[in-house]
Formats: sequence, C-alpha cells, structure tokens
Amino acid sequence: MFNIDVKILNVTELNDFREIRLSALKQCSKIFGSTYAVEIEKPLKFFENCLLSSTIFGAYYENKIIGMATLTQEMGIKFAHKAYLSSMFVEPIFQRKGIASQILNAMIKYRKKQIEQILLVVSADNQPAIHLYEKLGFQTYGVELKALKENGKYVDELLMKRIIL
Repeated sequence: MFNIDVKILNVTELNDFREIRLSALKQCSKIFGSTYAVEIEKPLKFFENCLLSSTIFGAYYENKIIGMATLTQEMGIKFAHKAYLSSMFVEPIFQRKGIASQILNAMIKYRKKQIEQILLVVSADNQPAIHLYEKLGFQTYGVELKALKENGKYVDELLMKRIIL
C-alpha cells in the first residue's frame, strides 16, 4: 500500500495540475473529450480557469502528483444538490493499487454535506473504471449511444450516479 496524500488543488498547484492533465490526455486520450495536441497549446490561464471553476482533487506520492479527479457542482437552486465527476485519472504505474478509490472517497467525504448525488459518464468499453465505480456504489441509469467520435469510430458512454446519504 502506498502512502498517498489526496488534496484539493488550488492555483499554487497549477503546474502540477497541468502536468497530470496533459499526462492523462497523452496516455488515455480515448477516454477524454479533449486531446493532448489541443491542450498542450493552451496557456496557463486555461488551466487556472479549470482550477477556479471546479473542485479538483490531486493524489500525491512522495510529493509528485500521480492522479486527479474533477468534481463540478451544478449551479442553480434546483440543481445544486448534484455534482459531476470527470477527468478521473491515475498514472498507469500506480493503477490497480486503490489510489482511484482513495481519490473518490476523499471527494465523497469532502462534498457529503453539500451534495446528494454524484453523476458521471464513462466509456462503455472501460471495464476497469466501470468496475471501480460500481464497487463504490455508482449505478448505471442510462446509455448514450455514439457519445464520442474519434477517427470515424464511435464509443458509447454509460451514465452513472451515486446517491450520497
């Protein structure tokens, strides 16, 4: 078991966030809506705006960022009980070691008093992620057919949610 520190990233960790985001896009482009080629060209202000508009959790091992997940709470009085999980990523050499679970559990604990539901979308062919989410209490409530398109190929996405009590 690794001694992992999970924390909410702020602008002082801007370079860490950019590093892990670009690593995620470079290594797992299939599961993200953006691409490495697009975001490597983005100015630091773009990444700063991401940090300011959502709550981004970073996982650190020996003071090096190795994972992340983003939680974005809905706006509006009738939607504020919901938040969306996105950009879940752990560096490949640290995968299958419980780090993603640690990030998600920290996220749930942090937001338990502010939200009642966490929603997410995941590629229907990403079985390791689906298994993780189901293990943590997420349930599938729908499927978006042909949700992503890359190089002429479509990928379906599962819509999942977890009710937080």
